[in-house]
Amino acid sequence: MNNFSGIYFHIPFCPKKCLYCDFFSVTNFSKTLPDEYGKVLLTELESRFGELSGTKTVSVYFGGGSPSVMSEKFYQKFAESASKLGIDLGSCEWTVEINPADIDESWIKNLKNCGVNRISLGIQAFDDAVLAEAGRRTNVADMEKNIPLFAKYFDNISCDFIYGLGKNREINHELTQVFELAPFKHVSAYSYSRPERKNAPELLDEEETLLQEKAIRDFLQKKGFSRYEISNYSLPCFESRHNMLYWTYGSWLGIGAGAASFIRKAGVSSRYADDIEAFVSGDGLSSWELTLREKIEEFLLMGLRVKIGINTNDSKDLFGKSFFELISGKTVSDLVTEGFLDFNEKSGVLKCTAKGSDFLNAVLIKLFDAIRC
Repeated sequence: MNNFSGIYFHIPFCPKKCLYCDFFSVTNFSKTLPDEYGKVLLTELESRFGELSGTKTVSVYFGGGSPSVMSEKFYQKFAESASKLGIDLGSCEWTVEINPADIDESWIKNLKNCGVNRISLGIQAFDDAVLAEAGRRTNVADMEKNIPLFAKYFDNISCDFIYGLGKNREINHELTQVFELAPFKHVSAYSYSRPERKNAPELLDEEETLLQEKAIRDFLQKKGFSRYEISNYSLPCFESRHNMLYWTYGSWLGIGAGAASFIRKAGVSSRYADDIEAFVSGDGLSSWELTLREKIEEFLLMGLRVKIGINTNDSKDLFGKSFFELISGKTVSDLVTEGFLDFNEKSGVLKCTAKGSDFLNAVLIKLFDAIRC
């Protein structure tokens, strides 16, 4: 059972919106707004931290948007606030997402001194033509200059890489150049999903997209990385602790405009509206209790994404009934027979095979249809 928790802070400010981005962020904001917003983030943390009572906080994550918009002083104040609340940042995985174009060495050094121990770099591609097509404000020269600075101060560095975008890319060459700049421990490789925006890049055809994905997978496997989740690869013991909370039905507190929370013990989800003014004024937070069906769907949806799968023995504690009282055993058995799922009756672990991971949406549809409530 997962009794761990994490805290996510959404920083919705960005100097420029990437053309592929579908996360909530704004580009037109006053110079003083990030500081004002940061103060409210810390006030909300203090008022809502009790929702995580009974759990051990193991992860803190600043995402966006662009967390590098926030001042050095903000991260110092967060560290002070966390200490007062009893959060042991020294034992947490503390991650900050960063665009390599945004920072200088002083800002990086300050993060290290505050206690940040993991950096997630938004690289996406290492080809100026692809970066321009994606509307990135970063170019290869920025990354060649700044990525080695992160390696100077941090041992645990992740990067985001996108595929299904940019024709005739030499993915293997791009990744080779990236890995020459820093000893990455983790890579999130995402398939491009076109947002509803007129100037968003076009999707590649399925065949080229699959070839790009295969090139990434082959490269990382040769580097000793394991695909521990559909879109995520890591060296041993460097899986993203924060994302694992999402995938293993843990609890997390999301703070900031557009941020969502899930408190497993209460079965309650909440979300702030995509509205910075509402957040700063103390409005825009809504919460709701999940139905039993929604809880089961979430358990399956997230848990079957990861290589370790789900433990069906947890069902009684989580949902009040055994797993096969809630889900048709025949459907599970059929999916096992068809090679999509693997089920260990002794341990109770249910997980996707490699084939099942490639067709996860179809697997989930069958399992959702088999829910008995």
